[in-house]
Amino acid sequence: MEIYRDAVTGYEVRRYTEGPERNAKLYFTCENFSTDDQYFFFMKQQLEGRTDGGCYRANVRTGEIDRVTDDTFRGFATDREKNIGYTCRNETEVFAVDLATNGMTKIGDLPRGGRITGHLTAANTGRIACSYHLANKYYALVILDPGKEAEVVYQSDYRLGHAQICPSDEDLIFYIHETEGDAFQRTWMYDVKERYARPYYVEHPHEWITHEVWSADGTEMALMKLDPAGPVEAGEIHTGNIIIGDKDGRHFDVRASSTQLLHPCISRDHKWLCADRISYLGTKVQEGVVLFERATGKSKLIATTGDCRTGADHQHPSFNRKGDQILFSNPDERGNAQVCVIDLNQVWKEW
Repeated sequence: MEIYRDAVTGYEVRRYTEGPERNAKLYFTCENFSTDDQYFFFMKQQLEGRTDGGCYRANVRTGEIDRVTDDTFRGFATDREKNIGYTCRNETEVFAVDLATNGMTKIGDLPRGGRITGHLTAANTGRIACSYHLANKYYALVILDPGKEAEVVYQSDYRLGHAQICPSDEDLIFYIHETEGDAFQRTWMYDVKERYARPYYVEHPHEWITHEVWSADGTEMALMKLDPAGPVEAGEIHTGNIIIGDKDGRHFDVRASSTQLLHPCISRDHKWLCADRISYLGTKVQEGVVLFERATGKSKLIATTGDCRTGADHQHPSFNRKGDQILFSNPDERGNAQVCVIDLNQVWKEW
């Protein structure tokens, strides 16, 4: 672990990894920390000729790093409330991981011949859900209940991704139509009990909605609305508006705005938002992490980073469970993500 002072913001940052491979935090749409905030989890890229890829955990205080899974596992994510992680081996075997001991227990199998198209997610009942590419090449939503066989609950010829079961409602699964860019209608909600899909945020022409995440309690979602959408002149600055929507998708408010934002996240107490600032759509900016006070909309750049080489190297900032630290990926000189933590107590002293 290296401690450095950000040359622009002046805040102290702890960096836990170095290359040459990518070491990227878990995606912002799941918890990244153990329930006691002692550990966070990240993915190490497996380079050719090496065998050390997989999921790792880092001790926040000491920087000590342990390997959790090897490179045959995918889709690792941690439970919103329990000290458990979920991961998938050889595309179909689902395991629960004890985050205190790293012990693993197989809990079921996903449909044979397919693969997940994101990470696993879990409701507070233990139901697991994911978006899935079936062997017949249809896309699907799949659920796995404790002690039962996996069930395909929805199929589509659209490319489905970013599936996130509601943490407090096992019958609601959020998902998107993945275009790797703008979509006519990106966000969808599937009702498992009623067996129907409906738009979540209903998009109007020229709206660009992207990068959505449940709050930890499942009462609302944050999503990014980019403005303007569509082709722009090179160098034009874009506004990222963080929109908060209720669980049912009936009411939406813009709660924060700033330039070149992309991935939003909500603290567990709902008081704070964060997002990464990224160069995109032909616009070059100083990349980094921005913190927002939700009640006032006040914002502050709290950490600067290198430039991302790929989407996997994006900063993807997210809060720890207590809400006083933010974990983010900081691309190194090669553009490869390296995991960092910033303590927010130093920021709040100057807020």
